[in-house]
Amino acid sequence: MQHRIPTPFGRDLLIVSNGSAIVASDFVAPERARSRPGDALLVEASAQVRAYLRRRLRHFDLPLALDGTPFRMAVWRAVAALAFGEFVSYADVARAVGSPLAHRGVATAMGLTPLDLLIPAHRVIGADGKIKGARPRSLRARLAAFERAKV
Repeated sequence: MQHRIPTPFGRDLLIVSNGSAIVASDFVAPERARSRPGDALLVEASAQVRAYLRRRLRHFDLPLALDGTPFRMAVWRAVAALAFGEFVSYADVARAVGSPLAHRGVATAMGLTPLDLLIPAHRVIGADGKIKGARPRSLRARLAAFERAKV
């Protein structure tokens, strides 16, 4: 099952569920046709994303199906635990997962994040406070600016 949620970032957030966990989320080109959530998990995910967009949600609380190396899974879990507006460096995440010299591995894991927004890669920044390594069409800078705004 899948559901599209419109966002103010110029793209919809497509969330995919297997009924018991979110298996994918990705920012995609917007569509005029709107979908309805196909299962209870997608209804809850949609409600949480909308609360996030209203700045009323500090942390997503959804079951996530992650598949990766033990290191990447630890990184994704650590980053998923970050609250709205909480920014950390790649080195901070590396230390948090018990691999203090693995900041490059953290960067790789962030580049491979399977769940856009739900694993908030935009909250992991360079030591200089800037977004690093984002793909050209990435929304990371816009998401970070959204969370940093004092609206």
